[in-house]
Amino acid sequence: MSMRSHFELCRQAFGPNVYNDFLLAHGREYPTGPHTFTGPRGEQHGCYMNATHLAIMDSSMTYCEGKVSCIGVPLDHAWCIDRNGVVVDPTITPTLLDGTARDAKYFGVPFTTAYILRASKFNKVYGVLDFFYARHTAPKLFELGLEAGQKWLMDQPIPKRTRKKKEAA
Repeated sequence: MSMRSHFELCRQAFGPNVYNDFLLAHGREYPTGPHTFTGPRGEQHGCYMNATHLAIMDSSMTYCEGKVSCIGVPLDHAWCIDRNGVVVDPTITPTLLDGTARDAKYFGVPFTTAYILRASKFNKVYGVLDFFYARHTAPKLFELGLEAGQKWLMDQPIPKRTRKKKEAA
């Protein structure tokens, strides 16, 4: 079953959901290739940070966020795609614990690097599709759609840093 089919079935079974509907409207499946799992590995469980840093450091990469399925279970994940639309994943290791090659399926949404950087500043976390952590930007993104949602954030003033005042002793 394709990842898109999985999300379509979820919609049929559970009804509308802004996250699921956003993925269906703007997401697509991305192929893996011989270089998907090569290159430096980032922190385990740090996929949003790892993919953000890769997109920043290499302008030929585009940040993507969505779901990865390694053993049939879709999990929240972030990765990059190269200019040919092939996955470059700086987080997941290329083999399973038993040494067999990983067969991963990727379904997600591409974002501009400028948007990812701005959203990280607004939310003070990496990642853009989680309602809890990206609470300052995700609702507008889901409401307006991919292009208009990214434009909305780029038109917002950058939040000023707030410093905690030291309490007098």
